[in-house]
Amino acid sequence: MTILGIETSTAVCSVGLANEFDVQAERSIVETHIHSEKLLTLIQELCDEQKIKLSQLDGVAVSIGPGSFTGLRIGLSTAKGLCFALEKPLIAVPTFLSIAKSVTRSHPECARIVVCIDAKQREYYIGAYENNNGTVCEVLAVHIGSLSSALAGASTKTVIVTDSAGEVKASSGDSLLVEDVVSFCRGDIIAHLAVSIRNSGTISLWEHLEPMYLKDFVVRTQMKLEK
Repeated sequence: MTILGIETSTAVCSVGLANEFDVQAERSIVETHIHSEKLLTLIQELCDEQKIKLSQLDGVAVSIGPGSFTGLRIGLSTAKGLCFALEKPLIAVPTFLSIAKSVTRSHPECARIVVCIDAKQREYYIGAYENNNGTVCEVLAVHIGSLSSALAGASTKTVIVTDSAGEVKASSGDSLLVEDVVSFCRGDIIAHLAVSIRNSGTISLWEHLEPMYLKDFVVRTQMKLEK
């Protein structure tokens, strides 16, 4: 079984392949506002590199959120298009679960992972996970909260993964390990988790699937000053 994974929830645009045994390959670009231009190119380059045709895939997995409104929409629409054209199943993978799983590969000794992503207006998307010998278990469901609530209960065996390292370090001091989330947003991890999800029988109906935003998208315009 080979699954294509797509991760576009942050500034990272990443794609990867994985099977039931482990990750196989990954390609990524770290740059904002390029997902719509580069995603399909990365997918084609990855498949060419691994000598696999899109028609040979057993499914497509996508990071479902929370994260960037635009990034999530681009990733999901691309995944839906591929699944429709190839008649392949779509597997939705929780973004923070995949980030936490990626952290355990770099920090196998950690006991707890807290993912803390800026949701704007002094709010954060927060999720917490326990690491049991590489098996990641959610202990705090993903929600919107304050930075202080994200750091509550953290210890020296906790890894804080965030896109706001400066703010987190200012609040936590030097007692906690703080990592930039960019290193842990990987399409191959999305694909690898999707294998287990699919084996459990959980397949998403792509026609009705929407990103997990948690927060309403509000367009703000600058008021014109009267002369």
